[in-house]
Amino acid sequence: MPVTSRVRLLPSPSPKPVYTPLSILDAVVARFSPTAAIWMYEAAPSIDQLTASLKRTLDAYPQWAGQLQWAPYDPRGDHTQRYGRFVLVHGTDADPGVEYIISTSPRLFSSLVGETTKGCLEVGNFPPSDELLDPTTPLALHNLVDFAGLPCMIVQVTTFADHGVAIAVKFTHPVADAHTMLQFTLDWASVNKAMLGGTAMPVLAPVFDPQLVDRAAAGDIDAAQPDPALLKTASELPLHRYDCWASSPGCPAAMAPITVIPSELKPQDIGTLGSPLPWNEWDSSAPVSHCLVRFDPHELHAMWEEASSASHVSHLDALLAHIWSLIIRARGFEGEYHLDVTFGFRNRLDPPLPSTFLGSPLTLTKVTTTLRTGVDAQLKEMAESIRACLNQFTPVTLPALLHEMIFEVSPQRRWNAFFGNRNTIVTTWLQLGIRDVDFGTGTPAYVEAVMPSVDGCIQVMEGESSDKSRTGKWYDGVVVVSLHLKDEVMERLLHDPSLRKYRN
Repeated sequence: MPVTSRVRLLPSPSPKPVYTPLSILDAVVARFSPTAAIWMYEAAPSIDQLTASLKRTLDAYPQWAGQLQWAPYDPRGDHTQRYGRFVLVHGTDADPGVEYIISTSPRLFSSLVGETTKGCLEVGNFPPSDELLDPTTPLALHNLVDFAGLPCMIVQVTTFADHGVAIAVKFTHPVADAHTMLQFTLDWASVNKAMLGGTAMPVLAPVFDPQLVDRAAAGDIDAAQPDPALLKTASELPLHRYDCWASSPGCPAAMAPITVIPSELKPQDIGTLGSPLPWNEWDSSAPVSHCLVRFDPHELHAMWEEASSASHVSHLDALLAHIWSLIIRARGFEGEYHLDVTFGFRNRLDPPLPSTFLGSPLTLTKVTTTLRTGVDAQLKEMAESIRACLNQFTPVTLPALLHEMIFEVSPQRRWNAFFGNRNTIVTTWLQLGIRDVDFGTGTPAYVEAVMPSVDGCIQVMEGESSDKSRTGKWYDGVVVVSLHLKDEVMERLLHDPSLRKYRN
């Protein structure tokens, strides 16, 4: 796809450099894939207009034009100077800026979005994400090594041969989760809409204060040693605790660097090695299919009605239970299965983080079942097990978990999730306004959540803008579940009669 322009955008100059330590959760997600999405519009403002509004919006988000880098390691320093922590520096002459790409596509917009309302859509005929989100420039610390001069944010605008435009946004995960990405994109769209209409500029109020997360931790996080009582509380939470430093045996060559213990650390600092990553359960070379499955409000409500009798499970618990049971049945292996559910800290802390808080305050819980339970259990039992795990993360236990994370020898050492035959990772982008991004010419015809093409990666989001739901609640509209599964597993799942058992 021809790139016609590639520049780095900077906000208005800062009076002085700003050095901001990121939170412990931002450091923990360092190995996560980038946070990225693509919005496709039948009509959109001109490139010049989008460029002008983007520059104006960046004045409220100046840190994202800065340099993401490792914090200097000082074993005698405070908690922000421990090994594996990040800082974001902006307002200097060396700021890398936000990479801004303009490109054109010979494809027809109408051919790309015409099929997206099907109940099940194989995504193989769609343009791969790297056509609409150029991979030439890596993000800062993409390999946990290189960062100098590399951006932490990339924006690309692509025009098509007939009409329409794609607007893509990508962040390195330590600076932005999906919530943060949507907040920025909605702000950009609202600025553009105001500029087009000649109306008053919206007041943008993002909160970039990563240490709000660390200050929510229990105990003295700058002490020389962690609090044993808090570690005990954290250890009882339902989490995977894979130790990548114990995972050299059987590790694929491409992943070998993650198993090497950093030379900067002393042997006595390493402690006892934990559970290794189960490499034997993940065939990283196996072909993976991508499919979008749409569920209508009737199906969503029917799932919930079946799952919720005499319990407090949510509509999302019921939907995840349904999808997970289908995946377990399609995989068909005996033994344990794990559902790793991503959840956020924003509303779970007391006091909660501001709704406009920027960063990646999230982690994953582990729900476990077996083949026989996953196949034979009622939806109610599966949904209740998901709800029971999530309910353990409270304003009492989360500060203990943050305390434990802050005292980890390295935030990147422990993995709370894995892929492969027995694992499913799910992330939800519900109630974030993903379909409501309007630059002044209407809501998008199609939105792609850019996820890694890895067996067991599941993502859930609304299938239509919120104004089409009669109540504004996500489950009163269409929901799209994005599935990445091994080819043969996907084939079995799509032909499972239970997939559509809740339809009229």
